[in-house]
Amino acid sequence: MKKNTFIVLFLITLLPLLSQSQIPNKTSYTIGVGTTLYFGDLGGANYIGRPLFFDLERSLIRPVVTLGYHHQISRRFGYQIQGSYTAIAGDDKLIQPHDVFAPEWFRWYRNLNFQSKLWEISFQAEFYLTKYEPGSLMFRVGPYVLAGVGMYHFNPKGLTNDGSLIELRPLHTEGQGFTGSDNKEYSLYQPCVPIGAGIRYNLTSDFTIGFEYADRKTFTDYIDDVSTNYVAQADFTNYFSDGATANLAYDMSVQSEQLDPSGVYATVTAPTQQRGDPSDLDHYIFAQFNFCYTISQRKVSQKSQMKCMKWGGEGGQNTKRKR
Repeated sequence: MKKNTFIVLFLITLLPLLSQSQIPNKTSYTIGVGTTLYFGDLGGANYIGRPLFFDLERSLIRPVVTLGYHHQISRRFGYQIQGSYTAIAGDDKLIQPHDVFAPEWFRWYRNLNFQSKLWEISFQAEFYLTKYEPGSLMFRVGPYVLAGVGMYHFNPKGLTNDGSLIELRPLHTEGQGFTGSDNKEYSLYQPCVPIGAGIRYNLTSDFTIGFEYADRKTFTDYIDDVSTNYVAQADFTNYFSDGATANLAYDMSVQSEQLDPSGVYATVTAPTQQRGDPSDLDHYIFAQFNFCYTISQRKVSQKSQMKCMKWGGEGGQNTKRKR
C-alpha cells in the first residue's frame, strides 16, 4: 500500500510541470458503463487462494455507471475526476465443495452472504504511452496507465433466515468495539487507490470511445463484514442490552447451522475459530467502456471573443443612432 501511495503522489506532483510539454488543453465529459468485479472473503470460486479471475464467482458480477470530467493537459498527461455507482455481493452458498474438509468446503460451511451498494468519487492521473490528443485525427489513439486517490461508501447487508435484508455493521458480527476486544469498529467511508490502464480512440473531433480497467486498492477487510474470528454468543449478550438484538447478531455471525442443524461440524465455527482472513484486504475492480464528448478550450475562447465583438459592434451602432 505504501508503494501504491508513493506512485500516486509522484504522478500528482508531476502535474504542475507538464506545461513544458505540448498542451492540447482539451476537456471531455465522460459516461462510463461496465462491470464491477469484487474480491473479498465471501463466495469466490472453488479451491482457495487463486488470483483475480480464477477466484471470481461470475454470477455476482454487477454493473457500474460512471460520470467523469476529463482534462488533457498535454499529449502525454491528463487527469480525470469521476463519480461511480455500483453494487457488490458475495455468497458462500454458491461454492461447490468437492469433498468434506476440502479447502473450499470451509467457506461453503461458513454459509455467510452480503450485498452492498457502493458509491465512489476519485481523482486519477493518466500517463499516455504514445502521444495522444482528444479530438485529433493525427494523435487519435491513446493507451495509458493511471493511478489516483478516491473515497467510497459501502454498507454491507445480509439475508436473515426468513429472507429479510439487514445491515450488518450495527450487529458487530465479529465483536467490533466489544469491551476487551482489539477488533475496532470500521467506517462505512473508506479511501481507495485506483491503479490500472486504458485506451482512448477518437471517432471524430468531438467524440471519443475508450476502455479502462482499474483495480481499487482498499485499506479495509470489512467491505463484506468478514475479516477475523467467530465470537461467542455470551459476548453478544453482554454487549447488547436487548436480548432480541443479541440473538440476531449471533445468528448473523454464525449461519452454518442452516447446513448442519445437528452440529456435526460445529467446532469449525466455534468462538475464536477463523471466520475470515485479515491479511488479505478486500478490493474491487471496474472494467468499463467510456464514451466522451470533447470540448476544445481554444474553440470556446474563440467563440466567446467572436460573441463579444458582435455585441460590441451592435452596441456601437446603437450609440450612433442615439446621437
